[in-house]
Amino acid sequence: MVILEQICDFLEEEGFPIERVEERDVLRTLVEGDNGIWTLVVVVREDTHQAIFYSHIEGLTTPEHRRSEMCEFLNRINYRTVYGSFEMDMRDGETSFRTALDLEDVELNGNMIRNALYTNLATMDRYHDSLLMMMKDDAPSPAELAAEPAEQQL
Repeated sequence: MVILEQICDFLEEEGFPIERVEERDVLRTLVEGDNGIWTLVVVVREDTHQAIFYSHIEGLTTPEHRRSEMCEFLNRINYRTVYGSFEMDMRDGETSFRTALDLEDVELNGNMIRNALYTNLATMDRYHDSLLMMMKDDAPSPAELAAEPAEQQL
C-alpha cells in the first residue's frame, strides 16, 4: 500500500478530489483541462511495483464502425509521442492515454509522480477534441486529424 498511499497523498496535495475504489488499489478523479473533462484512473500494482495512470473520456466510446479509423489515428499520434501511449479496447471502443511508473528497486518521489501524472493530463488535454471528432461519422481522415496538433508543436 506504500505506492498507493504516496500517489493518493500527492493527488490530494495537488487539489484533486480522489475516489478510492473499494477493495482495489485504484484511485479515480475527474479532470478538467482546457479542452474538456475526462476521468483519470490510477491503478497501483504493489506486488510488481507499478503505477499506471489512465486518462479516458467518461461515457463516450468509439462506435464499432469507426474503430479502424480510430486505431489509425492513435497509431499516428503514438508515433510521435515520447512518453505514454493512446490505446483503445477493441471490444467496447473505450479510448485512453496511459503513462506508467516501474518502481522496482526505485524510491518513489513527488517528481516521479508529477512527471507521469502531468504528462498524461497534458497529452489527453491536447488530443481531447481530436479524439471526440474521430468518434463521429463526419470526422476528417485520421491523417488529416493527426497532422493538426503536430503543426502546433513548432
